[in-house]
Amino acid sequence: MNQQFIKQITGTNKDGKSRIFPLLKGSGVQLLLLFAVLLSPFFFTSCSDIDCPVTNGVSAKYVLKGDSLHDTLTISAIRDGLTDTVLVNRLVGSKSFQLPMSYAGASDKLRFVFTDTLGHTTVDTLTIAKTSVSHFESVDCQPVFFHTITGATTTGRIVNRIEINNPNVDYDGSKENFHLYISRH
Repeated sequence: MNQQFIKQITGTNKDGKSRIFPLLKGSGVQLLLLFAVLLSPFFFTSCSDIDCPVTNGVSAKYVLKGDSLHDTLTISAIRDGLTDTVLVNRLVGSKSFQLPMSYAGASDKLRFVFTDTLGHTTVDTLTIAKTSVSHFESVDCQPVFFHTITGATTTGRIVNRIEINNPNVDYDGSKENFHLYISRH
């Protein structure tokens, strides 16, 4: 801009008063327009830079303590009034696995079906008591529930004991939530 023009606007008049304030004097519309122009970069920025965890689901991690899994394991969610849902199908030789938790309900029931190499099956049922808390990140993201595990029981046929190692189930899939102790019959 012209140096003289800037000096003329920001300088003082004969009375020693600033020349910028008389420019702002006038109707409230002019003042509102000036602030709108000055603040417009802040209005047009977007808040949708949040990276929604599309691939990071909320699931609990189960770790087998002792020997690894030699029998074939199939895990189903037992749902009252609905057909059971297979969550893990024919897992062999693993030391750990992850299972999703339900959004609704105070507990999840899981059917563990162990099948040995001769075809003999043993069924164990685990009940996981929990509280669910909705987790909000952004209106752009899908609804998510975090869980706090309050208890865990087993029928004890093959899974002798289940211990809660970390009661908080969230996006962090590296946390070991449960330790399962399996016995061979």
